[in-house]
Amino acid sequence: MTDIIPSKLLKLKVLAEVPRSEFCDAPKCDNPANSASRLSFIKKLRMGPKKDAKPDNRRKPIVKETFNAAAWIRFVNSPSQPISFWLVYRDERDEFAVMLDEAKLNAGSSTMLSGCATIEVKGEIEYMRACCSGARDGELYSVEELYVQKVREEAGSASSQRTA
Repeated sequence: MTDIIPSKLLKLKVLAEVPRSEFCDAPKCDNPANSASRLSFIKKLRMGPKKDAKPDNRRKPIVKETFNAAAWIRFVNSPSQPISFWLVYRDERDEFAVMLDEAKLNAGSSTMLSGCATIEVKGEIEYMRACCSGARDGELYSVEELYVQKVREEAGSASSQRTA
C-alpha cells in the first residue's frame, strides 16, 4: 500500500496537466437522439456555475478514485539517479502526490514508467498533474507519451491495486 504525501515535501517537475475530462465525471445528456433535449443540455453546459451559489458546508464524504497512468520519458543523457513518476492532485484538503513507479536507467536514455493507484479524495479534484522526480536541474528530457485515465470500477470486481 502506498501513501499520499503532501506535494510541498517533494521536488517535482511537471510533465503535463491532466485534462479535466480524465478525472471529473462530465454531465450526461438524457436523450441525445432528441434535438430539444440535446440543445437544453448544451445550454446548461454554457451557463457555468451559478453566481449566487452559497458554499456547501455539509461534510463531504471521502471517495476512492482509481487512476491508471503511464509516461514514456527520453533523456538526452542517462541520469545517474532513479526517476520516479507521480500523480499530483488537489482536493478540498490540500495538494497531495502519490508515486506510481520508479526506475533506474542503466544503459538506455529512455524509460516507460507506469502504475495504478487508488487515492482518497474529499470533495472534487480541482486539478491533476503528471510529474517526475529525480531529474536534476538543467537535465534535458522529453515526454514521448503520457497517459492518465480514471478507472471505472465494475460492480463486484475485486481490486488488487495499490491504494493511497
